[in-house]
Amino acid sequence: MSLKGFQMNQETEARKETVTHRVRRFRVASGDGLPFLPYGLLPVLGLLLLTLIAWSTFAPHSVERVVRRAAEQVVADAGADWASISVSGQWVKVTGMPPTPEAGERLLNDIRRARAPTWLGQARPATRVTGSFGPESVRPNQANGETDGTLSAKRDQPEFLFRLSGPKLTLDGRVPDIATRDAVFQAANTNRPVRIEEVQNNLEAIGIPSPPGFRDAALRGVETLKLCDIGTASFSSLQFDLRCELPAAEADRVREIASASLKYGTVGDIQILAREVVETCEEELTRLLDASRIEFDPGSDRIANSKAALLDLTARAAADCPGTLRVEGHTDNTGGAAINEDLSRRRAEAVRAALIQRGVAPSRLIATGYGPARPIGDNATEEGRALNRRIEIRIVGADE
Repeated sequence: MSLKGFQMNQETEARKETVTHRVRRFRVASGDGLPFLPYGLLPVLGLLLLTLIAWSTFAPHSVERVVRRAAEQVVADAGADWASISVSGQWVKVTGMPPTPEAGERLLNDIRRARAPTWLGQARPATRVTGSFGPESVRPNQANGETDGTLSAKRDQPEFLFRLSGPKLTLDGRVPDIATRDAVFQAANTNRPVRIEEVQNNLEAIGIPSPPGFRDAALRGVETLKLCDIGTASFSSLQFDLRCELPAAEADRVREIASASLKYGTVGDIQILAREVVETCEEELTRLLDASRIEFDPGSDRIANSKAALLDLTARAAADCPGTLRVEGHTDNTGGAAINEDLSRRRAEAVRAALIQRGVAPSRLIATGYGPARPIGDNATEEGRALNRRIEIRIVGADE
């Protein structure tokens, strides 16, 4: 190859190496991507999710603790050792064997009205309160002495509730068979005291083999009640209980009969109230509270400080009385009846708490508010209204 040809090849190669390829690239948006706004909301959605988790997981437990604490405080203040509390959210269920039907209802109402501190102030934490009680919760009709025909839910277990009120002896409950039912009814009528004018037999034979010793327990209930002026005899959860008011001369004999061991079940609460002692105690309490009334700040349940000495004397008198004492609150008719009833109840509870602080056992005291329903003075005059604003303390009757 000539020199000139060689040079021409070299120049051609150099030109090839210096060629620059310029490529223009285009990006076409498809429109499938998300705009900025949803991405910006992700932190907000995360906070909402955390709030929801906290509310659904932690808040109910916090509320439930407040409800439980309030309900348990009511039970403790009432001295209701028989009551068990279960709480689900703001719903409360009370189970147990109350000493009387009224005691069970009273505890439920107190829990419903209980207040607890919240971030919005004092409020009622429990929105629903129910009770499931044993046969002691059989509720008598106070007008005619009859029951509603409902005992406990355990229909395959024999139990009874006998009640002597005035001239009428009422036999309620479930017994194993017709023979037991007839034997109890016959015992109630045999050698019946003249003060018992009528025996009402509501016993139901449930058709099961009679447990050895049950008939003896039922007959004991009838025989002891026939010795009382008023009272109740019951058998449930294999426990025999008796509340009886009678002359003091008969108290020891009835207590001995009622407390003897049983072949079936056990002997429970035996309360024998000597009539003379009951009358003396109530007279002493009435004398104390008539001589110097327990006074409160206007429209309040706060006891006046000047009444501390009177409360000391009242507590000593109450401690010497038998049975269960009912602290009763009363008002005049000024204002709404519902407001007065609530105020009277709160005042009765305040006096009960004051007596407990002075050594009276909580289990021996109950508080009830009657509002303006039981006046002793004329509400048309200031003097009469002053008489109606009062606290009374009475021994709970054996048939209540």
